[in-house]
Amino acid sequence: MKTNSLTMESVARKAGVSITTVSHVINKTRHVSQETMAAVMCAIEELNYRSVKMTKSYKNAVCIGVILADAREDYFTSMIKAVESVADDYGISVIFCDSEMDLEKEEKNIITLVERNINGLLLAPVEAAHISKSLKKISLPVVLIDRQYESHNFLFVGINNFQSSYSGTKHLFEKECKHIGFIGYSTSVYTIKQRILGYRAFMAENNPPGVNRSAIPQPVDRPFIPKVLTLSYNREDSFPLIKQFILEEGLDGLVCATSTLCYELIEVLDTLSADIQKRLKIITFDDNRWFDYLKYPVSVISQPVAEIGNAALENLLQMIEQKNSLCTVKRELLFDTAIIDRASP
Repeated sequence: MKTNSLTMESVARKAGVSITTVSHVINKTRHVSQETMAAVMCAIEELNYRSVKMTKSYKNAVCIGVILADAREDYFTSMIKAVESVADDYGISVIFCDSEMDLEKEEKNIITLVERNINGLLLAPVEAAHISKSLKKISLPVVLIDRQYESHNFLFVGINNFQSSYSGTKHLFEKECKHIGFIGYSTSVYTIKQRILGYRAFMAENNPPGVNRSAIPQPVDRPFIPKVLTLSYNREDSFPLIKQFILEEGLDGLVCATSTLCYELIEVLDTLSADIQKRLKIITFDDNRWFDYLKYPVSVISQPVAEIGNAALENLLQMIEQKNSLCTVKRELLFDTAIIDRASP
């Protein structure tokens, strides 16, 4: 297989647009203006860039491993489809593994895939602070997706979780929500930590000392304290904790870190008063086709999963080809998110 070392990131810089826009032009996944398309195509031509989809040149036997942190999440379900679809088009074999949010299982998955002689690895790590011992020892090309470690020397392909959460919180604020809370999992997970920080940053900027938006009286000189509920994966008492959180904090807006948490929130809403059901506005990460049919409007911070999967696979394949020039420094390839607004004015 033979391609050059350029990526969509190179084209985006040349054309002066986002990586997401370049992906839309190449993959024809969304309408792009004629002017923007012309700029992207001109950059592609000048750089002599050829993507996986443009070259279809991966004819040799290539097998990659994909380890997901939790395949039950809507994001990872969509990622499986995205990677499998591209890999199938070009005759690339893929072995998927689910770590089920278990560090020991993640370790076993890495060992198993290495023993299967994979050529490269796409990995969504369970926790940000725990790098697998086996991962440190292998010399295979590795690309991190959705999540990354606090310290590493890999390429990360995903979104700016901090900014996306900041924008999602702002969306609720602009819908006149005054008591906004956040529901997430442990901050040991990279995405959760960044999303909580994004929420906290917006709330701190828009609730300076002396401005009390809390349902609970506070001294006027005390800074606003963000309302964050942290739940554990597979926690059986999530239902009462979410219910208590909504009632005690008097919330009228909620940011959910994942769609799974959003489903739990919807279940709780069914047991609350009609007034709360009408008042509470919700925004969550990652869309689901069923959200359009819920009786409670759910707005979404939508990630371009197909584009992320395609870019991660493209970069991994290029690393596999360039055996002596693997990525040895931390890099980030970030895609834009979009707000799907389903909330009433």
